[in-house]
Amino acid sequence: MRRWARWEKVLLGAFLFWSAAGLIFTLGKISALQAGAWPLPVWLTSFVRGCIEYGDPILILLAFANTHANAARQWSAARARHWVLILLVASLLIETIGVLTGFPFGHYRYTGNFGPMLGVVPLTIPLAWYVVVTNAFFLAARIASRRHNQIALTALTCTAYDFILEPFASGAKHYWLWTGGTVPLQNYLAWLVLSGALAGLFAPRTEPREPRDLRPAIVLGLTVLIFLAGR
Repeated sequence: MRRWARWEKVLLGAFLFWSAAGLIFTLGKISALQAGAWPLPVWLTSFVRGCIEYGDPILILLAFANTHANAARQWSAARARHWVLILLVASLLIETIGVLTGFPFGHYRYTGNFGPMLGVVPLTIPLAWYVVVTNAFFLAARIASRRHNQIALTALTCTAYDFILEPFASGAKHYWLWTGGTVPLQNYLAWLVLSGALAGLFAPRTEPREPRDLRPAIVLGLTVLIFLAGR
């Protein structure tokens, strides 16, 4: 296993720190208003309130950076850039169509609470797609050797991840709202089909160089813990 570059260690450390802070604030149900009443220096109070208000978008950015760093190490920088470009563009297009038409996920809309918007979709959403599908694929590649089994496991992992995410993101945080207030079954079917199709059609066929790298499990595992804590 090649030694990590210093910037890879810094990225992972930042993600671990931010995840730990997110878990503490979530489990303690600490709001930005409560943090503002703490007897702290003004600059520290502002920092803490900023962490709470923008914590989830920043967590996605850090997860994205760690995911892409691992992808470049597992495949190559060029293959990772090709993969990230396809996934970001495809997911943005899929989400835009989904919001405007209700297909393929069902009828929903974003509230603007999950970071800056690009049209009708927050910029963080394509990044989140990349984080979920890429890390699910690496976990699947570690478990299964055959390509079709890897794709099936990727699709199942992404769908399970979205099932855990929904009560947190749409229920507790209101990052997006479903028409009727209920997540439709077609949302999970769409995730199953689309995540499998994206991985099957576009994920590099090069075998991961370091399949035992723990970053995919760390990134998905810690974000799932935050989702469960915040329900």
